[in-house]
Amino acid sequence: MIWVTNAKKTSGMYEIQVEFNNGMKGVIDFKKILADDHRQIVRELLCENAFNSFTVENDTICWKNGVDFCPDFLYNMMLKHKQVA
Repeated sequence: MIWVTNAKKTSGMYEIQVEFNNGMKGVIDFKKILADDHRQIVRELLCENAFNSFTVENDTICWKNGVDFCPDFLYNMMLKHKQVA
């Protein structure tokens, strides 16, 4: 089972560096994820201030408006984009 242990904003507009419990860490670019999702609550995160309001809670990244993503999804996105540190 994988979970998020830490996350911090990078200099990229929709990028977050994420660390997982297995020691892997990398950058996830959320721009396409947010733009392709047609749910209004997710699209709210295209606003930079809303996007930057994330915290790490319940073993994943959570935003103030209630959006979160499964840690496995985040891990796979990190690996898919090969931005592993």
